Amino acid sequence: MMKQHSTDSSQRDRIVEQAMRMFVAQGVKGVRMDDIAQQLGMSKRTLYEMFGDKEELLYLAVKRYMDIHFEEHDRITQGGGNVLESLFLLLNHVVDNTEESARLSTGMRRFYPAVHDRLLADGEERQHRCMAEMLRRGMDEKLFIGNIDIELAVITMHHLATVLGGTREMKIPDGMTANEAMLQIICTFFRGIATVQGIAM
Repeated sequence: MMKQHSTDSSQRDRIVEQAMRMFVAQGVKGVRMDDIAQQLGMSKRTLYEMFGDKEELLYLAVKRYMDIHFEEHDRITQGGGNVLESLFLLLNHVVDNTEESARLSTGMRRFYPAVHDRLLADGEERQHRCMAEMLRRGMDEKLFIGNIDIELAVITMHHLATVLGGTREMKIPDGMTANEAMLQIICTFFRGIATVQGIAM
């Protein structure tokens, strides 16, 4: 019985991984359950029996995509010598993946809004915890001023990332990409909360 459960779990993981790769490469609308089943050499009926519908498989696949990036974020933030170095290593990684992530987010928001909102809630909570921890670390390292309202700072950064990385609601200068705008704005933000030591660094 235990062996069967392990096999089922392994098969589900394999399906989720394959679906994730396909959704990232082809877009959430362009991938059908038929396509996933064909790629995996199984029947569409089996997919529906295991996941119920495309929305559930999409949720699990994009959640896996997010998990991979959060694991990478953890690795990056542990690698910096100080919080500023970690933040900018992390920011570069986010910027490098903005186009891909925005394409996924836009597709879900347009065609699968319930899945989009569910994943957004999952991601916001994790991002909030990560950023709050880095701000506290910066205060402990005397690189950020000690009277930051952490909640407000995290909300501000989240809205900046949402506007510049997904919705494109903010007007930016001609000739400047959204990624360049994000880098400039966030650099200015961190300079504003930095101590003299932090600014020098």
